[in-house]
Amino acid sequence: MTSPLPYINPFDDGRSPTEAAADMDEASSMIDAVFRFERAVTRIGNTRLRPWKMTLSSYTALRILANQPHLSLAQLSRRCYARPQTMTRMVTQLESRGFVARDAHPESERALSLRVTEAGLAALEEMSNEVLKISDTLNATLGRDDVVATDGRLRQAALVVENELRDMGRSEE
Repeated sequence: MTSPLPYINPFDDGRSPTEAAADMDEASSMIDAVFRFERAVTRIGNTRLRPWKMTLSSYTALRILANQPHLSLAQLSRRCYARPQTMTRMVTQLESRGFVARDAHPESERALSLRVTEAGLAALEEMSNEVLKISDTLNATLGRDDVVATDGRLRQAALVVENELRDMGRSEE
């Protein structure tokens, strides 16, 4: 086992007396850091999207559809890592705002195809100018090479964990 890293209590606001460090190995510390980073990005993204009355999740769905038109609701749900029920609600809201339209799917009689409207593309461009400041901050803070290396390693780790989860599902069958 490797030496434990200091644990940063996510509930500590900096005013509490420091507690003894919990036994946490590097991988556990990384998981904690990834979770904390994800929450921070979600909070700042939601804050920056408030003028458009959008969430980072809705923005992400819109951005994915702009880059991959004609996805079905199920395909978009998988790409956004969202439950189908959540994605249905999100797409309905985007559709009611005129940002997304549903059409007949070119490859399936049963599925509907989703696409971003002209109004959605215009809103997406405005929102992207604000949201992508997060990327600028990371690139300025960490440097492009570190961002690229970290991205690759985290994606590799995600695949390993996803495969482990898939294997666990097979063993329960």
